[in-house]
Amino acid sequence: MAPPSSPSGNASAGTPAAAAASAFIARWCVADGTELANYQLFVHELSTLLGVQPPQPSREDTRDNAYVFERRVTLARGDGSSGEGRIDCYKRGAFVLEAKKLRAGAATRGFDDALLRARAQAESYARALPADEGRPPFLLVVDVGHVIELYAEFTRSGATYTPFPDPRSHRIRLADLERPEVRDTLRAV
Repeated sequence: MAPPSSPSGNASAGTPAAAAASAFIARWCVADGTELANYQLFVHELSTLLGVQPPQPSREDTRDNAYVFERRVTLARGDGSSGEGRIDCYKRGAFVLEAKKLRAGAATRGFDDALLRARAQAESYARALPADEGRPPFLLVVDVGHVIELYAEFTRSGATYTPFPDPRSHRIRLADLERPEVRDTLRAV
């Protein structure tokens, strides 16, 4: 893949960055396999599109897993017991990413409800991270091949994550990746 046309990755139509974004969208908009079959490849290729380092190989010692798929966490249950959870993609000090492959249509209440449940799951994972690691400022909720939702909580206390940058523009549709400013936002996250 050709490098972006400018240091920030901004590019207009017809540039290598715009062509790469169009190819990514065309490839992923038809993906209809399961979450497990596709999310790691989707995140890896999105990282490539954005020009950022992809997640790294996991290590047995979770303290070494600063940017990985399937980061283990211990989840506390209401009855005092605990269980193991796995963050789909985690970058220490940056984000928790929860991926789904939803079957409900994007313009349905079921779709919105499923994304809200995924956000709640991501919040529980962020709160389950070791306190000395801190809570990441961002949550990303991904419906592979359709949308990426951004949520932020900048106190890093694990309080409620709110739509970022606001409730009207926190949902990034796959086609929105053609816009350089959208890619810049995701690159910054």
